[in-house]
Amino acid sequence: MFRPTIPLDDLIAYLFGEDHSPLAAQVGPWLVASPRFRAFAEIYRDKIRKKARGPRDDEGRRDLAFELAIAVRLLEERRFALEYESYGVGQRAPDFRVTFRSLVRFNVEVRRLRPQAPMPDASADAARLVRAVCDKLGQLPPAMINVLVLGGDALSSAADALAPAMLQLQDRAAHKDEVFFQQRGFTGARDFLRHYQRMSGALWLAGGPGAQPASLWRNPQARHPLPADLARALSKGASEAGSSPAV
Repeated sequence: MFRPTIPLDDLIAYLFGEDHSPLAAQVGPWLVASPRFRAFAEIYRDKIRKKARGPRDDEGRRDLAFELAIAVRLLEERRFALEYESYGVGQRAPDFRVTFRSLVRFNVEVRRLRPQAPMPDASADAARLVRAVCDKLGQLPPAMINVLVLGGDALSSAADALAPAMLQLQDRAAHKDEVFFQQRGFTGARDFLRHYQRMSGALWLAGGPGAQPASLWRNPQARHPLPADLARALSKGASEAGSSPAV
């Protein structure tokens, strides 16, 4: 295991500046609480520093904090080894590549749903999830297990809306709603399904590390399904969403 060599205060200042930024206040305690995340942050300090200086507004900073919160959650599982943006910075590719038990490699792509006003109901949550999934499918490589992690800052009905949103997409594809998928960046329903089959599962998380509720959905149409032991490792404390195969 990599052992950190940079003093914690120096690492935080390097990552987020010395002006006590909101990112430093939020991520700093995670660095203290998780030795594995601290080692991860030191290894990828240049990438994190560059990304931390990129966001120009609060929502952009919250997006990065959520991405790092997912790293914390993944690193809580000792059987996971985590790489950050291994496909290259700026590429349309997953945020994390993970090795499970030194045997199974899979990708994790992260998307935070930004808050909307007025507060969304279940149908609005489903629509937002549909948009997010369609937007992210293009970043999932073929021939690998891919997991999409979705979430937000506060508890909402989105956890319950995850499975219905996926069923809505499947239904539209089955009925060949070409216009619907063309409006979302695909050439049609067939092109959507080709990308959709790359997604092995989706995990909804609310807030930072340890926050609830969480909900795991496993894609029954995936070309590379989630193995049961990997699904259990990913969904610690999460409920199974919808009628996907039981873990």
